[in-house]
Amino acid sequence: MLASERIPVLERLHELEGWAEYISEALHLDRPLEPTTKAMIEHVVDAQALRQLRELSWTLRDKLHVLNVQLEHAR
Repeated sequence: MLASERIPVLERLHELEGWAEYISEALHLDRPLEPTTKAMIEHVVDAQALRQLRELSWTLRDKLHVLNVQLEHAR
């Protein structure tokens, strides 16, 4: 990666990690002010699919976090 690419890549990866965190929270927490609540998701997705989505959301968040930490320390 070129030095000029490093900052935009890191910024984008941090943004993606934030979205992964948001998705994980939307699948796990009931937030009454959100337009799509946990209850609505549970109503349209069967239990097994919801469990898989939750697992994938945490895995994605964790992997993006590890990648961000590795790239930060590689400076």
